[in-house]
Amino acid sequence: MDIRRLQQTGGKNGSSFLIILPKEWVVRQNLKKGDPVMVSEREDGCLIIDPRLPKAGEPRTTTVSISSNLRWSITSKYLLGFDEIRVVSDNPISDSQREELENVIKRFVALEVTDEDEHQLVVQCLVDPSTIPVQKAMKRMNLIAMRMLRDALRAFFSGDKALAAAVHAHDEEVDRLFFLIVRELRSAIQYPSISEKMNIAPVEALDFRLAVQYIERIADLAVDIASQTDDRIPDRLVTRVEEVSSLVQEMLSKSVTNLFRFDREKVTWVMNAEKDLIDLTTKLRRDLISSSTRSSQPLLLVIDSLLKMGEAAKDIVDLALPQD
Repeated sequence: MDIRRLQQTGGKNGSSFLIILPKEWVVRQNLKKGDPVMVSEREDGCLIIDPRLPKAGEPRTTTVSISSNLRWSITSKYLLGFDEIRVVSDNPISDSQREELENVIKRFVALEVTDEDEHQLVVQCLVDPSTIPVQKAMKRMNLIAMRMLRDALRAFFSGDKALAAAVHAHDEEVDRLFFLIVRELRSAIQYPSISEKMNIAPVEALDFRLAVQYIERIADLAVDIASQTDDRIPDRLVTRVEEVSSLVQEMLSKSVTNLFRFDREKVTWVMNAEKDLIDLTTKLRRDLISSSTRSSQPLLLVIDSLLKMGEAAKDIVDLALPQD
C-alpha cells in the first residue's frame, strides 16, 4: 500500500487539491503529460483512476485461427467484449469452414460477418451496450424461460411432441440473450465509464451475472421437462403436478422482479414457498414411487426439475438487497 498526501494549490484559500501519482504506475500505463484519465467515484466513496479512457470507446480487435476450436474461440472473444474478431487461415478458407463460422455466430446477438477474403473473415459485433439495457434483456430472458416452462408442461401433459420441439428451439434464444448480458456485465465491471453509462454499479453487475446464470439454468430445466414428452399423462396426476408448477412459477416471477425493485415481503414469500415446495414434491415423489405406473419415472424427473427451478428462484431472491 502506498499512502499519498493531498496537496492544495493556491495556498490555504486555494480551490483545488492535487495528489501525485506513482511514477511506476504511470510508466506501466504508457501515460505522459497531457494524457486524459477518467476519475469516477464508487458507491463507497473510493475514487477510481482509469487510464483506459481513450480505449473504452474505441473498437477492440482480436485475431483467432480458423483451425482452432472455433466455437470456443468466438465465444470467449465475444464474452471478453471484443468488437471485431478476425478469423484467419494460412490456407484458403473453404465453404464448409465459412458455414461452420456462420453457425457459430448465430448463437450471439448482433454478431455478423462484415468483410472477407480467401484467408480471412472479419466478424463484428454491431451492438452498443447502451442500446439494449441489461435490465431489459434480463426481463426478456426471464419471460422466454417462463414461457418455455409453461409450454414444456403443456407438451408433457398432453404428449404434444411438436410443442416440445418448440421449447428446444426457444432455448437458443435464451442462450443468445445470456451471452449478450454476460458480455455487457463484464464490460461494466472492466470499464467504469461503461458502468456509469449503463447505470449499473460493479457490485450490481456481479449479482446480475449470477442471476442470469440461474435464469439460463431454468430454461435448460424446461428443455429437460419437454424431453420427457411421450404419451398423455392421466388427469389426476396432471392436477397434482400443476399444483407444484404453479408454486414454482410464482416463485420465479417474484424472485426476478425483486432484482429490480426490492420488496421485503416478496423475499419472505419466496423463502416460505421453498419450504412448501419441498413438502409438496416430497409427498408427490413418495406417492409416485409407491404407485409404480408407466408414467411414474418421467413424472419423477419432471418433479425433480421443478424442485431445482424452485431452488434457483430462492437463490435469485437471495441476491436482492435493500436499497437503503
